[in-house]
Amino acid sequence: MGYWVYLARCGNNTIYTGATTDLSRRVREHNKGVTGGHGAKYTASHLPVSLAQAWEVGTWSDALRLEYAIKKCIRTEKDQLIKQPERIYQIAERRQLTFIITEVSQELLKLTGET
Repeated sequence: MGYWVYLARCGNNTIYTGATTDLSRRVREHNKGVTGGHGAKYTASHLPVSLAQAWEVGTWSDALRLEYAIKKCIRTEKDQLIKQPERIYQIAERRQLTFIITEVSQELLKLTGET
């Protein structure tokens, strides 16, 4: 099972940061616009949502720590992460995160609707 940390672009051009075990399902949930106890009230009111970037990590704990590190970034850093996903390693190092991060492939982004 993969654990993912992702950046999603909302309809108002803001960037949402989240963690999940299934990227495709999560993007569909965001776009339903109903939170139903699944969190993401923010995205429900800023549709549509498209996956902008994602990284796979080894454990749920790692995903939550990386998600938190990205949430601490300013908007320009998040924009840079979308354009240059390898910058995630700099953020992880700055936050002293020592687990392995796998960059998502462009094929996965196409499957979830972001090109």
